[in-house]
Amino acid sequence: MKVIFYLLKIILFPLYGLYYAVIFLRNWLFDAGFIKSISPKVLTINVGNLSLGGTGKTPHVEYLVRLLSDKYKVSTLSRGYGRKTKGFLLADEQATAQTIGDEPMQYYLKFKDKINVVVCENRVEGVDEIQKKFADNQIVILDDAFQHRKIAPHLNLLLSDYNKTFYEDSLVPFGRLRDIRQSAKRADVVIITKCPRQITEQEKENIRREVWAYTKAEVSVFFSKISYQEITSYASKNNFDATKNIGVLTAIAKPEAFIKYLSDKPLKIEKNFDFPDHHAFSRKDIDKVLGESNESLQIITTEKDMVKLKPQLSENEIKRFFYVPIEIEIENKTAFDALINAEINTFILPSK
Repeated sequence: MKVIFYLLKIILFPLYGLYYAVIFLRNWLFDAGFIKSISPKVLTINVGNLSLGGTGKTPHVEYLVRLLSDKYKVSTLSRGYGRKTKGFLLADEQATAQTIGDEPMQYYLKFKDKINVVVCENRVEGVDEIQKKFADNQIVILDDAFQHRKIAPHLNLLLSDYNKTFYEDSLVPFGRLRDIRQSAKRADVVIITKCPRQITEQEKENIRREVWAYTKAEVSVFFSKISYQEITSYASKNNFDATKNIGVLTAIAKPEAFIKYLSDKPLKIEKNFDFPDHHAFSRKDIDKVLGESNESLQIITTEKDMVKLKPQLSENEIKRFFYVPIEIEIENKTAFDALINAEINTFILPSK
């Protein structure tokens, strides 16, 4: 097996070298000013990463929404990955995961009375349209725009998974990075996500030193943890029964942590249904899941996946489906919140 592994590395190395060169050249053209980046007139805060996914951008965007939406007019702007539409779209009551993407749909279901949820592939165009439609909008939270170099956010938050930090990872196909490590120098703040409950001060200091080898001098480095909420349901009555067998259904980048969380609880996991990240569930998929389980089996999934499943479930079926909302806890929350608010104050945003 080792021989095959090394042969594959040799075969794939030219592809790796070409990809690295293309990304390096593209970043250099932006950094040198040959390709212009636009800094919008409205305050923009980006939540991004260097990897292909799985760093927890969605709950961190939601954290910012909770922090800011009571004081300011806020919009979120996402690409809308996996949607079957194009261009600028504002989420409304007719929106679905197919029209705006799963993460934006989740934002809309949670915060539709507080914020504008927008999708647009072109982030510059998206911000411009937001400001045209909502003259009182004060902040745009960019979901996953770290590689979208045509827009220059006022505050760039870089997320990196504790279990595979960007400085330990490699570009695809040898790793999960979609951008080179040196791009971390564009970060104004680095958040190490999915940290264990117990992490020593020495380990945090070691991580900071590794991060600072790639970033601007000693940028602020924060550590966040996932906080799983109660198992819940979209049914009129949450009838989850912990004594019954369950099936775990996921279509996320790194389902291991979610599965481990459920496995550590006193639950009877009978079956796992694993789909690719951002999988667009079809009726055939649902029939397959239900067909491979007995009628008493309860299906537990992630909140992001439930957003896609819900519109396709009948009233009786939805009683069998449950999901686990997640939030994040930021260590040294007071300092993090103060940093965000200081950026807002620097931009001289009037509060409501």
